[in-house]
Amino acid sequence: MANDQDQPHQWLIFQDDKLIIKRDKGISLPGNLERQALQHDLTREHLLGEFNGIKIYCAEITTITILDITYDAIPFREALNVLGDDWFTVVSKAFTIINWDRNHQFCGRCGHPTTHNQTLFDRECTHCHLHFYPRISPSIIVLIQKGDELLMARSPHFSKGVYGLIAGFVEAGESVEEAVHREVYEETQLRVKNLRYFGSQTWPFPDSLMIGFFADYDSGDLIIDPTEIEEAGWYHYNNLPGRPNSKVSIASNMLDHYLKQQQG
Repeated sequence: MANDQDQPHQWLIFQDDKLIIKRDKGISLPGNLERQALQHDLTREHLLGEFNGIKIYCAEITTITILDITYDAIPFREALNVLGDDWFTVVSKAFTIINWDRNHQFCGRCGHPTTHNQTLFDRECTHCHLHFYPRISPSIIVLIQKGDELLMARSPHFSKGVYGLIAGFVEAGESVEEAVHREVYEETQLRVKNLRYFGSQTWPFPDSLMIGFFADYDSGDLIIDPTEIEEAGWYHYNNLPGRPNSKVSIASNMLDHYLKQQQG
């Protein structure tokens, strides 16, 4: 695919939704030589662009490929934490592109094969010419304050000791602000006010764009939806029950920002 393999490249190579890393004198990503060694096992590959002056590619290898002992395949969530903030955006993009390519080999309207436009992240149906682009699903996440307390919650699928913020997908036909009010009420029976935009973050589980808000408690008694939330409560900022399981998530960033304001 690339015609300049003599130039330094780095490869984000996935196997069964795990990222391949090298553990030789620390942790690093595969380069040109590693890609060449694995080229017969590649099922797809894409140029993502340049990062810190180095061309970055993403690729996927077959699930039956046996890795050399110098490689390790780590779960994607773990990879985000291991590689840190600097790599978060490009690794998330790589994961999204691999899943888009894998999931749109055939047209969802007529069932015929699709082909990849090599200059774009675009797959086109060979029969009805419907185009398929990487999916982005807008979602909201909100930190709710009530005096010196904030609302922390945990879902049934969270690991032990992990707590997070209220979040959910934006539904068709609603604004992100409407989604905040709806999700909060559906999951907690609370009303909020004074929404303030915090920021956004791609979150590829599987394809979210998380849009963060701060909000103030307005009214209502906390009654959780047990299908969405296992436990929730109001906690003083100096006595939180737990934290999100990812240090690079927008939930962690929002909590850090809130705590800095309260303690600073």
